Amino acid sequence: MNNRTPAGTRQESVRAQQLATASDTAKRIAEMRQKALAIHTEVIRKRDLKMAEISESLNATMREVRSRHESVRMQMRRETVNREVHLRVSRGLQALEEFVRVLRHSTVTEKRLTEAIRDPVVSGSYLERERRASMSEMVKSLQKQLMQQHEFLNVAAHELRTPILPILANAELLRDKITTGSRELDTIFRNAVRLQQLSENILSATKIDSNSLTINKEEFDLNTLISQMIEDEEHTIEIRNLRIVFVPQTTKLPVLADESRMGQVVVNLLDNAIKFTKEGQILVTSERVGKEIVVRVHDDGPGIDPQLFPVLFSKFASRSPSGTGLGLFICKKIIEAHGGTIHARNSSFPGKSGAVFTFTLPALG
Repeated sequence: MNNRTPAGTRQESVRAQQLATASDTAKRIAEMRQKALAIHTEVIRKRDLKMAEISESLNATMREVRSRHESVRMQMRRETVNREVHLRVSRGLQALEEFVRVLRHSTVTEKRLTEAIRDPVVSGSYLERERRASMSEMVKSLQKQLMQQHEFLNVAAHELRTPILPILANAELLRDKITTGSRELDTIFRNAVRLQQLSENILSATKIDSNSLTINKEEFDLNTLISQMIEDEEHTIEIRNLRIVFVPQTTKLPVLADESRMGQVVVNLLDNAIKFTKEGQILVTSERVGKEIVVRVHDDGPGIDPQLFPVLFSKFASRSPSGTGLGLFICKKIIEAHGGTIHARNSSFPGKSGAVFTFTLPALG
């Protein structure tokens, strides 16, 4: 005999339905979790693949840039050799002409004089004219080579700038995504910045040579510009026990100048100081003295070789074996284009070494 009431039967039926519904819901939740985990895993896999592609692209671009950089350096060295050859040829001609002049006005015997004149090296006859014509052709060839090298540097500067921009952009993108920091990524970014500065220096040098360097003056605060340049340069310092200290004498230092070109001057002077300072600090000061603005960059390096002072601001003159010798040359031309001056000296403080670079600008007002 069944003692269950209809109400009890209905309750059991409802419970069975609830259990079935709960079991089905649990299965769906488990399936959704598996799908979400699979999607998350796929997103991570695609992100890793994308970052690997970007890294490979950066490495390929860096290899290409290094190759072009080395090609530019070799071409610049050839130009230096050609200049030296031209200088030696000119000095040799002067010495030869002086020898002929002294010989012809000397009191040697007629026989000795005739023998000397017959010598093709000192002859003033047809052979001498042929030799001079040959030397003239050599000078013209050297001038042509210098012109070709000038054009090559101009093209090389533009070619270097093309791959540098995506390197910097991708490096910035990776730095934003990787929060823990990467030594390799910092190296890529630091060297990309250096290559950008190198291309700017080469391009500026070619513009200076062709008298096409433009100066667009506007009013701005020089202290703010120097602070920004120092902040950017601090990211490129590889030496941990080296710091840059900026000590302005006034809060504001307004000037009427080309802000971009003045930034180039400050960066070149800071780069120059960083190259020769192994430890310690680089001190930068700015002040107004009468009708002039005076900025000094004092490093803790070994100082400047006295033999280098006469050509320190010449093109391709460098204190560093890895330098191009363009930075100080460009600084001088930019400062002089603003009506200012630039010079260098070794530290005069007792017991303190280092070089001091000082540039001035006309004060505003």
